[in-house]
Amino acid sequence: MPRTEIMKKKLARLALAAVLAGSAFTASGAVDEDFMRNVEDTFKSADSAIGLKDAKTATADARELEKMFKEVVDHYVKKGDAEEGVKLSEKSIALSTKIVTTVAANDFDSAAAASAELGRACKTCHNVYKQD
Repeated sequence: MPRTEIMKKKLARLALAAVLAGSAFTASGAVDEDFMRNVEDTFKSADSAIGLKDAKTATADARELEKMFKEVVDHYVKKGDAEEGVKLSEKSIALSTKIVTTVAANDFDSAAAASAELGRACKTCHNVYKQD
C-alpha cells in the first residue's frame, strides 16, 4: 500500500477519535458544545493539511487552535477546581505552536507527531470533563 494511503487511513482514524471524544465534552459559558465542535473541525482540518503537506492551511488552522485553546484555559481558570483542564489546555497551546514551527521548517513528520499528541491531549481532557 502506498505511503499516502497509509497516511490517509491514519488521519481518518485520528479524526474519528477526535469526533467521538469531542461528543463527550461539556462546559458552560463561551466554551460550549458549539465552540468545542469548532475546535474539533479546526483540528481535523489542520491534521489533514499536515498529511497533505499543505503548509498554508496547517499553519492557519494551528494558529486558530492556539487562540481557541487560550479561551479554553481561561474557561477552566474561571471555572476553578479544574487544574487538569488548565494543564491539558496549556499543553494543547504548546502543541499547536509546535505544529506552526515544524510546518514552517517543512518538518511534516514532526508536525504530524505533534498533531497526534494534540489529539491524545484532547481525548484525555474529554475523558476527565465528559458529560455525565
